[in-house]
Amino acid sequence: MKGRGQESFVSLPRFAARLYNALTHTQAIERQHREIARDLVARLARGRLLDIGTGPGRLLSLVHELNPELELFGLDISEAMVHLARKNLAGLNVNLQRGDIRSSGFPDDFFEMVTCTGSFYLWDGSEECLEEIFRILKRGHSAYLFETYQDFDESAVQKALKANLQQESLVRRLVTPRLLMSQLRMTYRTNEISDIIKRTAFADSYTLDPTSLGGPPAWLRIRSTKPAARA
Repeated sequence: MKGRGQESFVSLPRFAARLYNALTHTQAIERQHREIARDLVARLARGRLLDIGTGPGRLLSLVHELNPELELFGLDISEAMVHLARKNLAGLNVNLQRGDIRSSGFPDDFFEMVTCTGSFYLWDGSEECLEEIFRILKRGHSAYLFETYQDFDESAVQKALKANLQQESLVRRLVTPRLLMSQLRMTYRTNEISDIIKRTAFADSYTLDPTSLGGPPAWLRIRSTKPAARA
């Protein structure tokens, strides 16, 4: 069976990780991460938070800035990205691990919150990944996946992109729209995301909320909750 792209990141060279870090270091993406960080911190005052596909570690840095009391964990399938995140987060008490969310290695009921930004569509075995998230979440707590979706309003997204990139360099103005539009065409449709979740332990406890992150209205906030134990 053809994979969705996850395995291509396993052997990602370090220069490619650095290039990704440079190309995505835009004001719009910084704003996007800051909006997500504020959202997460507003929902969790203390406890353990896991960021799946943490990449260069920007989201964890912003979460720490907003609430240094949280215990932060980052998981990425790419050793090159984990290496880069360790450099970017040097001096912060963050647990960074190279690993696959299909089998994370974390204990049962370990995290108060799990999050992920823009990589759900790349997961091979998405149902298996969600089951693993369900296992490592504490009861009564939620995962928040911020994911682009394919049935977006292209004219609205293009308009927002144009406004966002006005202050960026020529290279970023040329590259960023191509990268985003390519990603959007690879992502799931809203009904496909719902169908995937319905085949997991989160079937009766999830919501899909359209949201604009950093401007473009092409995102969903996927909240999946592990029900509290029955009395």
